[in-house]
Amino acid sequence: MSSSQALTHRWLRQNLHSYPDKDRVFTDIDAVLTRYITLRPKLDIYTYDDGRTQLMLCVHGVLPISFRHASYNIPIALWIPRDYPKLPPLAYVVPTNDMLVRPGKFVDVSGKCEPEYIRNWQRKSEGCNLIALLEAMQDHFSREPPFLTLLSSCSLRVADKATPSPSSVSSITHDRPALPPKPPTPHSTSPSSSSSTTSSQARYGSSPVQRFPDNPARPIWLSCTRSHFSIPPPRITGAVASPPVMDLLDEDSPDVQPLALAPPRPPNPELLHLHARVHEKLKVEVDSLTGALALDAERLRALQADLLAGEPAIRDEMARLEAVRDVCRNVGGRMRDTVSQVETNLAEIRRKGDPEIDEMVCATTIVHNQLINLVAEDNAIEDTIYQLHRALNAGCVDLERFLRTTRVLAEEQFMKRALIEKITTGLSLDPSNRSGWS
Repeated sequence: MSSSQALTHRWLRQNLHSYPDKDRVFTDIDAVLTRYITLRPKLDIYTYDDGRTQLMLCVHGVLPISFRHASYNIPIALWIPRDYPKLPPLAYVVPTNDMLVRPGKFVDVSGKCEPEYIRNWQRKSEGCNLIALLEAMQDHFSREPPFLTLLSSCSLRVADKATPSPSSVSSITHDRPALPPKPPTPHSTSPSSSSSTTSSQARYGSSPVQRFPDNPARPIWLSCTRSHFSIPPPRITGAVASPPVMDLLDEDSPDVQPLALAPPRPPNPELLHLHARVHEKLKVEVDSLTGALALDAERLRALQADLLAGEPAIRDEMARLEAVRDVCRNVGGRMRDTVSQVETNLAEIRRKGDPEIDEMVCATTIVHNQLINLVAEDNAIEDTIYQLHRALNAGCVDLERFLRTTRVLAEEQFMKRALIEKITTGLSLDPSNRSGWS
């Protein structure tokens, strides 16, 4: 892929965001650009017949056709609507300055083309594409070109006048007296005599005048040359024209007299007054516009000075923000590492599960663990005796059962406390400080 194709693809991708079916539009336009190298894409505003405007993609350029064994380039423009390919593209022929749209079966006076392919598009849009549409337009234009070529202004003036009738030619030639026969001249004449003879022939209407062809469908090209036509110069008012110069070779008759020239027409005072008023109004408008432009230029110069003065401050602020960005990136990196480590630790804790209480509360030696268990049992027995007293007072337990159970618990508590005292004596602990154990 060449660099130009890559740029075109990137430009298309950037300007397809408003189209629902971006891939289809990109594929069809790329196929058209690959097939027809004379077409180019652009983004422009399309105006509907009701005045609505919409920003669309347009494929424009020239479409080559062959008409009567000759090649022509037809300027066209294909507008791609937003709902493409559900809606068909809007096809137009775009005439240049020397062309005129020729209305036909599928082309209207505005240049809009609606061939049979576009009319059948909505019935089966999934089977239609831009390549087939352009081929259909090529086929139609090759049979019926959509343009007529306009003539130049010189050819149009000659065509409007048409060929002079024999009576008019005879009146022109018989208004002046007959000339005597010319003296013989050599076959090789100078350029001046040749141009003089040509201008004389054109002046007296001796050369034939070309007519327009009867077939309007074929492009017309006429050349306006001095050897065929002689366009009379415009009449100059306000100055006296000099009498015509006599050609000694053609106008050597002594009976030919120069025509008397009419006096110049005086200028119209109303027209002069209108010119003066228009000139005065234009001068006022130009002065006002000049003043407004001067104020705008002064304001723009002040704005330019402010922008130039603010450039160093902007650069300093950019440097400070870049430093802050670097610090934030470093802190963010450390935070990411910390979070990753915490997540790893949490995963390890979840894998091990919840620890047992007995494993969490333990001493450093076996004797200390035995002492902790004895103290816990002593406190449990004491709580049990207290609950038995409450049950006896509430009448839930009879006295005999209370005494028997209390005697057994008291004996067990005595043994536990004796063992506790023995352990504390061996560990050099204060046996009286039992509140701290419990």
